[in-house]
Amino acid sequence: MRKMSHEDLKLMSKWLNTKEVLEFFGDPDAPLSTIQIREKYGPRIDGAVAVEPYIAETEGKPFAFMQCYRLTDEDYKSYGYSIEETIYGIDQFIGEPALFSKGYGTQMLTEFLSFVFNEKGADAVTVDPELTNPRAIRCYEKCGFQKIKKINGERKWLMEITRER
Repeated sequence: MRKMSHEDLKLMSKWLNTKEVLEFFGDPDAPLSTIQIREKYGPRIDGAVAVEPYIAETEGKPFAFMQCYRLTDEDYKSYGYSIEETIYGIDQFIGEPALFSKGYGTQMLTEFLSFVFNEKGADAVTVDPELTNPRAIRCYEKCGFQKIKKINGERKWLMEITRER
């Protein structure tokens, strides 16, 4: 895992225009242009936005995107967390469809969770997969996440893992 750089934006453009990625990360009917990707992820890379982007690599080759962020006050309230808790949200996807369902997601997520708990000091970490994404849900459950409740008009699961897991 490494911090995402501006040099990764071309790769993000490729990944975010892949049918298999767009199915659950983005909008298949309106994929982002290279300019839109630069506008969205550039400020994150520069630290101007409180969302931290990372790239996962295997054998020195990038294969996945990950990001972490502290939940907003609105999320704390709607999800039922106490403001005294340090809760992070994470998002991720494997950008190379040939690596789907081969254990890379579980390994990547396990390492990322260790980072978020140990380096960021999270008490809990949340994810919000689409109900229609069983591959991601299985991966999250393998890593110790539990389903908490349905959110976003019952389209997504709020899933959580705590430091104690």
